[in-house]
Amino acid sequence: MPEAPPSAPGVTADGVAAPAPEFGPVDEPATKRDVVKTASMTVRTGNPSEAADKAAVIAENASGRVDRRTENAGTGRGRASTTIVLRVPVGQLDGVVRELKELGTVQTAETTADDVTAQRVDLDARIKALQTSVDRLLGIMRDATDPDSLIRAEDALSERQAELDSLRAQREQLGDQIAYSTVDVSFVADQIGGPTPEQYSGFLGQVERGWDGLVAVVGNLVLLLGLLLPWLGALAVVGVGLYLIIRTARRRERGGPPPAQPVVAAAADTPTTPDQSRGSSGES
Repeated sequence: MPEAPPSAPGVTADGVAAPAPEFGPVDEPATKRDVVKTASMTVRTGNPSEAADKAAVIAENASGRVDRRTENAGTGRGRASTTIVLRVPVGQLDGVVRELKELGTVQTAETTADDVTAQRVDLDARIKALQTSVDRLLGIMRDATDPDSLIRAEDALSERQAELDSLRAQREQLGDQIAYSTVDVSFVADQIGGPTPEQYSGFLGQVERGWDGLVAVVGNLVLLLGLLLPWLGALAVVGVGLYLIIRTARRRERGGPPPAQPVVAAAADTPTTPDQSRGSSGES
C-alpha cells in the first residue's frame, strides 16, 4: 500500500482542517531565521545616466530587476543625477554591490539587515487560524437549514475571507522582501551642469566650438537686451518729458515783446549836419 502524501500545514491526513491551538501557535524547533537585507550608496561619476544603464545591466545579470528610476539633467548651479532602485536575489547582493562600486567614486555606502522572523511567524500563524475559521464557516453553511443561520455564516465568512486575503498579501510582500534585496543607488555627476561634455577635436570640432561660442554670445546679448528693455523704456519716457518741457520754455521766451528804448537817448545819439548849424546861427 503506497504511503499517503504529507498533509498541508493546518490540515490533517484525512483532509479535515486541524483546529487552532488553544494557546496560540507553537514555535517549531530550530526556526529558520528570515532577514531582509537592503543596501544604499551614492556614487560620483562623469555620466550618471550611463552609469545607471550599467547598473541595470548588472541587476539583470544577477536575475534581478529595476523597480524605479529617476533622472535629473542638472542646471547651471546643480549637478546632474540619476537614482535607480534595484531588486536582486539576496544571495547575489554582495556581488552586485561590489560591481556597482566600480562604476565611479563611492561617496557613501550602507548595508542593513533586519530580522523579520517574528513577523513572518506571526503572519503564518494568523493565516493558519483564519483559514481554519473559514473552513469551519464553510462547513456550517453546508449543513445550515435555517436561513438566519445561513445569512450570519455568510457575513462572518465574508469578514474572515477579507482579513485572510489581506494577511496573505502582507505575507507575500514580506516573502518578496526576504527573497530579494533592495539596492538604492544615486549617481551624481562630477561637474556642475550635467554630464562631462565631449571634447572638441580636429578642424571641424573647432568650427563647431566657434559656432557654439557665437550662439552663446548672441543668446547672452538677447538676454541682456531683455534685461535692459524695461530700463530703456523708462529712460525714453523721461527723455521725451524733458524734451517737451525745454521746447515749451523756449517758445515762451521767443514769443515775448522786444524791450522799449528811451526817446531822449535816441535824440541825443542823432548827429548834427553843418547846414543845420548855420541855420541856427542866422536865426539867432
